[in-house]
Amino acid sequence: MTREQTLLTRLRGHIRERSILLPAQEEAVFSEAPVTLVGAGAGTGKTHTLSWRFIRALLREGVRPRDILALTFTDKAANEMRGRIEGLFRELRPVLDPDGRLLADTAAELHDARISTIHSFALNIVRERALLLPSGLGARPVSAPEAELFELRAKKALDSLDLDWFDRSLPADGGKDLFFDGEAGAGLADAVNEYGPGELVSFSLALADMLESRGESPRTLLDRAKDPDWYEDVESRLMKICLPACVEVAHEWAGVLSGLPSALEGKGAFNERVDELRRAWPPERLDLANEDSGDPLAFAGALFTGLLGDLRGATNSKTGGMIQELLGRSLKEYREDHSSLRAGLGFLAAPPSACDHRLRSLLLRVAAMVWEAWREYRVRRGLLSYDDMIRLAGEVAAVGGAFPFREILVDEYQDTNPLQERLIESAAAEGCRLFLVGDPKQSIYRFRHADPTIFGERAKDSSRDSTPGGTAYIPLQTNFRTRPAILDYVNRLFRRVWEDGIASTLPSRYEDLLFPDDPDAGRAREEDALPPVTAIILPRREKEGVAEARRRVTLALGEKLLELRGGPVWDAGERRMRPARWRDMTILVPTRTSFEALEETLHPVFGIPAAFERGKRFFTRGETGDLVAAIRAIALPDDRAATMGYLASPFSGLSVEQALRLLGPDAPPLREAHPAAAARLEELRTAARYSGMMSALVLLLKDQSFLASYPAWRRRSALANLWKGLDLVREHERSFGFDPSGCADYAARVAGRKDAVVESTPLGEEEDVVRVLTVHSAKGLEFPITVVMDLDNAPGGGGGRGRLVPSPLIGVGASSCPEAWGEEDPRTGRLARFLEATEELEEWERLFYVAVTRARDCLVLCSVCSEKEGAPRPKPGSWLSMLDSPPVREDVEDEEPVKRPAPREEASASRRGPLVPPPKVGEMHVERMSASSYSLFRYCPAAWRMKYRQGVEMTWELPAADEPGGADLGSLAHWVLSRWDFRPASLAPVLDEMHPLMPQGLRAAWREEDGRSALKEWLTRFACGPAGRIMAAVHERGALRREVPFRVSVAGAGKAVRLVGAVDALWVEGDTVHIRDYKITAGELDGSAPWEALYREQLLFYGYAASLAFPGAGHDIRLIHLREGTEGAPIDPARSWEEVGTLIRETAGRCATEPYPAAAERCPVCFHRRDCPFRADRRSSPDQLGATGSSSS
Repeated sequence: MTREQTLLTRLRGHIRERSILLPAQEEAVFSEAPVTLVGAGAGTGKTHTLSWRFIRALLREGVRPRDILALTFTDKAANEMRGRIEGLFRELRPVLDPDGRLLADTAAELHDARISTIHSFALNIVRERALLLPSGLGARPVSAPEAELFELRAKKALDSLDLDWFDRSLPADGGKDLFFDGEAGAGLADAVNEYGPGELVSFSLALADMLESRGESPRTLLDRAKDPDWYEDVESRLMKICLPACVEVAHEWAGVLSGLPSALEGKGAFNERVDELRRAWPPERLDLANEDSGDPLAFAGALFTGLLGDLRGATNSKTGGMIQELLGRSLKEYREDHSSLRAGLGFLAAPPSACDHRLRSLLLRVAAMVWEAWREYRVRRGLLSYDDMIRLAGEVAAVGGAFPFREILVDEYQDTNPLQERLIESAAAEGCRLFLVGDPKQSIYRFRHADPTIFGERAKDSSRDSTPGGTAYIPLQTNFRTRPAILDYVNRLFRRVWEDGIASTLPSRYEDLLFPDDPDAGRAREEDALPPVTAIILPRREKEGVAEARRRVTLALGEKLLELRGGPVWDAGERRMRPARWRDMTILVPTRTSFEALEETLHPVFGIPAAFERGKRFFTRGETGDLVAAIRAIALPDDRAATMGYLASPFSGLSVEQALRLLGPDAPPLREAHPAAAARLEELRTAARYSGMMSALVLLLKDQSFLASYPAWRRRSALANLWKGLDLVREHERSFGFDPSGCADYAARVAGRKDAVVESTPLGEEEDVVRVLTVHSAKGLEFPITVVMDLDNAPGGGGGRGRLVPSPLIGVGASSCPEAWGEEDPRTGRLARFLEATEELEEWERLFYVAVTRARDCLVLCSVCSEKEGAPRPKPGSWLSMLDSPPVREDVEDEEPVKRPAPREEASASRRGPLVPPPKVGEMHVERMSASSYSLFRYCPAAWRMKYRQGVEMTWELPAADEPGGADLGSLAHWVLSRWDFRPASLAPVLDEMHPLMPQGLRAAWREEDGRSALKEWLTRFACGPAGRIMAAVHERGALRREVPFRVSVAGAGKAVRLVGAVDALWVEGDTVHIRDYKITAGELDGSAPWEALYREQLLFYGYAASLAFPGAGHDIRLIHLREGTEGAPIDPARSWEEVGTLIRETAGRCATEPYPAAAERCPVCFHRRDCPFRADRRSSPDQLGATGSSSS
């Protein structure tokens, strides 16, 4: 055997003997394909797989360590990869080469292997070939002050229309005339007057940054400015976005139009428009609509501009009512739900005007000129942007095989951009094998111009085997970190969200995350574990501000974290459960706007130690303001205000009172009143004058006694922020030398920019604190307990808030036209935002996937929920809207948690507020009560607490394993019954043919053949029985009302309680109100089933609401058992409806104040007994459980 064969045989044997790799990992490691694309889902061991692949690459004949390139995106990941590879090689060498001959050279040269970030690799190439490049030997990354200086100069030149400055700043072969000849430059002054030089330069640099990462240049942008056919690519993209939705609309309306009678009643204008639509678009034609024909786009355009464009007459039309019933919503709601599609169709129907073309060309010329000047500015000074490094390295690597790597491994491949992809391909020698690992579901860095379609295009051209000759795609799906229950939740959620593909440009389906094939390990992870998913979703109160609502949620979260601390979490090293610590918890937020509410709540209210990572309140921190004041006082001796700011800070050593006495007109000079402080300030000024501001600040911070003015828990972060400020000063001096006054001006300008600098977080791995960070920052991390905040946030921004929006496809979107042109506002601004919003929403879904897959043992979903007409209505596109049924808790008026004081050494008596007495218990109650909430509390207060206070998903709501059932099938049954006429002959068309009209959340249940067949059997049995025939007759005479919502207020002590709900079926006959409620729950119907008591209370709740709505009427209230096709006995109150109302009011109060005891008598037969922490045989005493929901569950 050859050396390679010998080593490979030993390696495979070692791997299989010890079961080190799973089959998919082993397949990837030993793939012989020229390109191996590995889809590594969250937690599937991609670094482990990469390390073994590197070892395999080292064994190739003639391959030396220096012939292998391994790239990733962060220094931490690169260091981790290098450490793993070197450790793995040391471990394997005695196994693979026992006599020390075969791998001796490899061991000696292993340190030569290129394992780094892609930017470090590129910078090394540039420096190694510096003599060949315009930047020269002294090339270095451009600093923020240097970038700011260019921006200021460019703004000044545009403001004065000083094109000669641009002429001097542009390369010799590209002066101002290249970008603006006489005719093209005619509107430049108008553009500057309209947008201002600041916005024009900022837009130009943003567009340059965007296009540079795609491999474009100022000259290609200039070509785009001159291209008269630029809109063709935009049209193609619009059609790609709109077509799938148009096909769905066409199929939906095929069912609607075929469900209408052939002759419509009445002769109104609305009926005429319906007939016109049917003639032009017969249902059978719509049924055949697909993305390969033009029909879907044409039909959707006709529908939204024609029939739904003018809804006058629809409300009072019987035809309109029938259409709304078939759609399951009002025509206005349907139109609003498709507002994005309507916008896209509008852009397709009305191409840009002549003004749009002219303005776009002008603005792109400006951007190309500013971009070219910015490039030349860097070249003349030997400065490099990150994209310069990648571009120049790619150019060098492409010339004559300068870097002939034979194996290239890339981590986080989904985060590459076209420029980086070009470098990777340029660095590959002939016959090089590419090993690309990533997960497009975790591509969340569009703001860094990551392009997941690069991964998607590779996957599209791949095969599912690793044989030589093409691209092999190998998915890794076994998750090693997360417990099975959370994996099941994540898979159910994202199977539905990504039913049609991960994105419009990534049509690949969702790949499930799987728990390792080890039943014992699965049981160990689930036994005595925390609830896998807990929801704290609170309804948004009327007229409540965002900050106030967010604070209410964080108060509830604080209680939950106190409860979770000490709960069981899995210790992977010990292979057993252990108590949770603070450092086992993280709080993930979509944006840093949530930080403030958490900062004001976690530690001040509950004493929970929390560290906020990479916050953007750097310049609002007291210590940062004090440092800026000190810089100005040192640099500007004549600035009295700056000097007083320094003297009032902790750095001066004076108290605030001493500093204030120096303000008066008769106050003595500082050198007389406080000679030591005056001498210190003069020492600092001397140091700055001769050694630079950095030296002065190091001297200032040498004496750290000023930290005593901060609470103990803030001192480390305060000091870290101060050193971060010193980094800004060091960067300025490195760029411009010693210039104290220039440094002071720079510090003031940067401090005036919102979110200009992120905070430092001095946090070690073993710090016992709750980490609060953005989802972007959490990528690659994992935590036993993961909280995801603000689920009702929707993706915002839409490409920017300015009047000029950079767009990779259009170039520029403008929302206003120069006033001097006298034209209407252009459409390109709205178009650019529309295109951006589509991709932004798709990335928002991926961001949620990254968030929830950080959890190992417990996932807590936390948010307020918007409301509409008293019902929960998550914002469209929000994470909350992706959940099948957001578990919104009942609201409790004025509920405040018990305040946990901070540790005594950190408390300051002067900062404590007045003591506020708690509200009187008798006056508290939930603000709103639903039938389900009321009946569950009456059944078992502990169960109510788990569902409505803790958001625990109840087991009995999940589908049974042995027969069809569960919440999904029940919801499908209700949907069918709300549209069916209760006759056996019409059941099949409703159940089998109306699925295009079903909400997305029901389609998974509809696709289950067993469940659908069982439902058809049940409903047929019901229709043929007495109860079904009665319902059919009531429906036929038009008396039946279905899914009837109600909302009534019941007066009591304090504020009224709102009773809310919806009755499945209701009709009035004579002086009797008939109410029917459908159930599919299995069990004996003799009163012994545990759920019968629950449903009885629910029906009594409906009856009481009906007694208020129909005073004096009789009541006939029954359950309809759909499985059996029978009707239950009438439900009547024990004595009177007034007594039921009293019980409801009492329950509303108990929900707010109870200790929520378990109903022990129900435990033996309770449908939740397997998992309930309050079960009689495992329950602690009521005193141990606590009175406000603070027990572990």
